[in-house]
Amino acid sequence: MPARLRHCVECPECCTRYLIGFSPYSNGAYLVSEASEALGDYKLFCFCRRPRVVSQWSRNKLKVYEVSNAAYVRGYGSAGEIWLSPRYRSPAEEQRKGVR
Repeated sequence: MPARLRHCVECPECCTRYLIGFSPYSNGAYLVSEASEALGDYKLFCFCRRPRVVSQWSRNKLKVYEVSNAAYVRGYGSAGEIWLSPRYRSPAEEQRKGVR
């Protein structure tokens, strides 16, 4: 069965990848949409360290990942379960490619 394609964010400390739309996560992490500040920005709160790790993600910088079934059920996973899709480039990547 082919992997599912989903946008994800990654904790910069533990490198766990989180699927957008599955928050809150069973490991305690959660993702907040910052729609009031800049349309489509997200903040990821990961509890892999104390104090928690907070990272910010802009919607236009999100990448598409292929997600295994097990990681999809959890809503998060490791790089071995959620990997960058070689089949898809974001609009920003396509635009940069065309500029060269």
